[in-house]
Amino acid sequence: MSIRTRITLMALGIVTLVICCLSGGLYGLISRGIETDRDTLLSARADQLLAGIAAAHESDLAPATVLAQVDPRSSVDVFTMILDQDGTALQFTGAVDGRPLAIPASTLATASRFGSASTSIGIDGGESVYVLVRPWSRPDLGRSGYIVAAQTSRKAADDRTGIVVLFVIAAVVTFIAAAIAVWVATGRALRPLRQLAALADDIGRSQDLSRRLPQRSTMDAVGRLARSFNAMMDRLAEAYGRLASMLQAQQRFTADASHELRTPLTTIRNNAEFLLQHPDARPDDRQAALTDIAGESRRLSRLVENLLTLARADGGVVVRHEAVDLAAVAEQVCRRAAAPHPERRIDFSAAPARTVAGDPDLLTQLVWILLDNAVRFAGRTELAGRVWVAVTQRGQRVLLTVADNGTGLPPGSEQRIFERFYRADESRSGTGAGLGLAIAAWIVREHDGEIVAANNDSGGATFTVDLPATPAVPQAAVPPQEVAASAPG
Repeated sequence: MSIRTRITLMALGIVTLVICCLSGGLYGLISRGIETDRDTLLSARADQLLAGIAAAHESDLAPATVLAQVDPRSSVDVFTMILDQDGTALQFTGAVDGRPLAIPASTLATASRFGSASTSIGIDGGESVYVLVRPWSRPDLGRSGYIVAAQTSRKAADDRTGIVVLFVIAAVVTFIAAAIAVWVATGRALRPLRQLAALADDIGRSQDLSRRLPQRSTMDAVGRLARSFNAMMDRLAEAYGRLASMLQAQQRFTADASHELRTPLTTIRNNAEFLLQHPDARPDDRQAALTDIAGESRRLSRLVENLLTLARADGGVVVRHEAVDLAAVAEQVCRRAAAPHPERRIDFSAAPARTVAGDPDLLTQLVWILLDNAVRFAGRTELAGRVWVAVTQRGQRVLLTVADNGTGLPPGSEQRIFERFYRADESRSGTGAGLGLAIAAWIVREHDGEIVAANNDSGGATFTVDLPATPAVPQAAVPPQEVAASAPG
């Protein structure tokens, strides 16, 4: 059963209950009014008859017969009777089979005692007559008796039947009108729900998340439902777009990672097979093969480590935040990087109040990536290899700058170098696989910062990391390991 049918049946049930209660109450009031009107009419006729008797002469109270008498079995008119003291009819305007209506002695006694009495008297044919009896007296004439005003009970029954018929007709018309009105109203009100169901089915079949329900100007529940559905579709479309982008990026990432892993694995396998197949190879060939295996193994280890880091990033790893002295971190990395690169000059400088909120391990990895990238590409000109590292504070921001005097960035690659596995001519990738700068960009984003790459005046590249500062803990200034001229912009 549809919701429209259920609403219509519920509304019709309520309408039926209201009609029954209202009709029953009105019927009771009108029925009582019919009886009251009848009593009023009979009382008025009795008063008229008593007034006539009070002014009548002796001869007027003699027995008499009315030619056109009312038969209560076929007429609903009021008729009267004048009875003497023993209940004998003197005059009567209504009769049954030519005989006056017999009034019970108990009714006459009640009228004598209380001044009025009323009762229903059954007649032939299953009919009954309602009578009002009052006593009369003419002491001046030495006469007394009773007057009777009567009317068939069929009159009240006919009136009640008419009221019932009227109520039934009105109830049927009201019921039909209510059914039509409720059916049409619910159809109009539920039209957006039908559109919603049809739209949801179409979207499920076509997967077109751009379709929307028509906007409604009303603020009713259906209008709010339409707006909520459209808002939900907007969020679903946005989420679906993000998911599609993520799946596409994951597919590209998987393909690129497979390619990057294949190269060192192929080199290791070829050299291992060479050593196995040529156990008597020359010492210099064996040494070259072992050197390639060791180098490619290190490269493979770095690549796997970086892939795991990016997998953690894609998995939504929670980065812990604590107060970190970025200058101290950068100084330590510079000192450790200077030993394996004696041919490079690494200049470090820092200013006070360099504290940021972040993960010390990730921030250390960030500095290592940028510094390693700079060291590898420094000094590819006629100048000696040189790297500048500086930590400064500008307002509520802490800036980490890493610059070199190498070949610089290819034109138009300032943003793309932070993409995974991106390579251009004269690549600036920190790991050799195009992952280091992508990891650096992720670390900066997780610390609510920004990273920018640009070429500087020395021909090399400058990487600037902008992180939000925290209140600095009072401490001694960090002595520079090797103070030199300011880093090139």
